[in-house]
Amino acid sequence: MDIRAVDLNLLKAFDALMNERAVTRAAGRIGLSQPAMSHALSRLRSLFADDLFVRTATNMEPTARAREIAPLVATAIEHIEAALSLGTGFDPAKSAAIFTAGMAEYAEIALVGQLAQAFAREAPGATLRLLPAGIAIAEQLDRGAIDVAVAHLQNLPAHVDSMVLLRDPFVVVARKGHPAAAQPLSLEAYAAQQHVLVSPRGTTSGALDRILVDFGLKRRLALLVATYLAVPAALAVSDLVATVPRRTARQIAATAEIAIMPLPIDFAMTVSMAWHRRAASDPAQAWFRSLLIEAATERG
Repeated sequence: MDIRAVDLNLLKAFDALMNERAVTRAAGRIGLSQPAMSHALSRLRSLFADDLFVRTATNMEPTARAREIAPLVATAIEHIEAALSLGTGFDPAKSAAIFTAGMAEYAEIALVGQLAQAFAREAPGATLRLLPAGIAIAEQLDRGAIDVAVAHLQNLPAHVDSMVLLRDPFVVVARKGHPAAAQPLSLEAYAAQQHVLVSPRGTTSGALDRILVDFGLKRRLALLVATYLAVPAALAVSDLVATVPRRTARQIAATAEIAIMPLPIDFAMTVSMAWHRRAASDPAQAWFRSLLIEAATERG
């Protein structure tokens, strides 16, 4: 059977079921009602003469036949949509689809406000889903668990396209009235402070510490926290300082009495956006990526 001859909507239903492993979630992923998705599953089972998915205690597991045809379906969708995209537009105002981004925490803090505003304005019926960016970015994109990844990305495979979304310089934050805020920080004065390190994975040093070693300096990490949300609370009751991306610092300063100081060295976070090549020509995904690019653009 030439899978490319199968109705595109059926192929998308199969792909959504492979990724979501539940009829309701799969229906939401591609903007169908639950009855319509159930009907599509019946047609797929008849077409391929296989159950394709079997119920377990928690979800729906694909059969061996479903796992066999999954890569063929993904390729067929890519080819069909590439051919259709030349003459088919996408109207976000009519969309009820789910758009999913795997994001590092600092990227979510920087972008979520602009993204939420853009979805409310342009696609009020669609759903924006932001998930933590795991370490297996390519595998998440391969499975369709996420549409795009937004994080500090390196060593991506050839079938994953990417672009630099923003370069965010690091700054130093401390409570207002902190002695270090009275004058510009030298590198030596910066290193001499008591520091907070944001370390989602629990590592006890970062790239900045390796740079300081080159200058013969070492900073004392007095507090390690898992998220940026903990930073303002720690700074408010101590003379600790934290080194964070500038956009994150602005978000913290908007809700807490925080002073922002230049970091006495050029050090920045490069945030990239990555997507599977099969989504390169998809009009809906192109629209989603354009919103991320717009949200990443500095204003003011």
